[in-house]
Amino acid sequence: MPEISSAFMQTLDVGVRTQFNQFLQTAPSMFKTIAMVIPSTSRANFYPKLDEIPGLQEWLGDRVIHRMKSGGFSIENKTFEGTIGIDRDDIEDDNFGIFTIGIQQLGKNAGDFPDLLVFGLLKKGTTTKCWDGQNFFDTDHETADADGEVVSYANISAPLAGDTAGPMWFLFDTTRPLKPMIFQNRRDFGITSKTALDDDNVFRNKEFLWGTDGRCNAGFGLWQLAYASTRPLNAESYGAARAAMASQRRADGVPYGIKPNLLMVPSALEGAANGLMKSDLVAQLQSDGKTYVTTSNPWKGTAEPVICPHL
Repeated sequence: MPEISSAFMQTLDVGVRTQFNQFLQTAPSMFKTIAMVIPSTSRANFYPKLDEIPGLQEWLGDRVIHRMKSGGFSIENKTFEGTIGIDRDDIEDDNFGIFTIGIQQLGKNAGDFPDLLVFGLLKKGTTTKCWDGQNFFDTDHETADADGEVVSYANISAPLAGDTAGPMWFLFDTTRPLKPMIFQNRRDFGITSKTALDDDNVFRNKEFLWGTDGRCNAGFGLWQLAYASTRPLNAESYGAARAAMASQRRADGVPYGIKPNLLMVPSALEGAANGLMKSDLVAQLQSDGKTYVTTSNPWKGTAEPVICPHL
C-alpha cells in the first residue's frame, strides 16, 4: 500500500496529467469538417453580418468599396467543466483501476466536447435563428435570380407526396474559407488537481479532486453552404439538394458556384450514403414519378460520405 505524502501525490498528479492529455489529444474529432475554428480573446466575439463578399470587377475610376456591415451577431463564450473525485482510503488501499479509467474518460470527454457543441447546434438548425434572422435551415432565406432580383430560397426539404420522412441528412460545401458552422475557442481544456494534503476537500472530506474546464461555444456560419433534408436519401432527393444549392446567386446575379463536397448522415443512413456515393448503379426515378429503373449512378464520387454518430 502506498504511503500518502506530498511527494507521492505529486507523482500521482504527473501520471494523471499524462493519462488525461493522451485521451484529450487522441479523441476522434469531426467538427472541423464543417466548422471554422475562431480564436477568442474576450467574453464574446462580435461578427459582422455575413453578407456576400462580392466578386472582382474591372477597376474603372475610384474603387467601389463594399463595406462590411456592423451589428451582425455575437457568440458568447461559456465555461464547461467535468470533475471526478477519489476517496483517500481508495488511494491508500491502491485501488487505482477505476480511477485510471475515470481520468482517461475525462480526457476523452474534453476531446469530444467540440463535436457535441457543433453537432448539437446543427441539429437545432431548424428552430434556431442565425445571422440573417431566419432559422439556419429555413424555407425563406433570400438569394438572387439571374437578373439580381431578390428571390426566396429554401435550404431544407421535407418529404414530398408519397415520401416517408426519414432521418435528417445534410449536404455541405466545405471548400471555402468561410464554413457552415463556427467553433469559437476561448480557453483550451486542461486538468487541475486539488490534491494537496491541506486542501479543504482533503482535510474535511478525505477526497482528492481532479477537474477539467474550458471556455468555448458554437455558432452558425454561412447557411448558403448547408442543406438539410428529411426526404428518403436516394438519387432523386440528393440530386434535388445539389441543384438547389447550386442555384444560389450573388446580388449581381452571378452564381456563387456552390458545389457541395460532403454528404453527412447519421448512422442509420450509412448504407444509403455509401451506396449512393460509391456504387456504379443506382435506382433512378423516371419521368412518370412512380417507376424506378436501375441506371448508371450519376452521383458516384460527387461528395464524400461522412457518417456522424452525433447526429
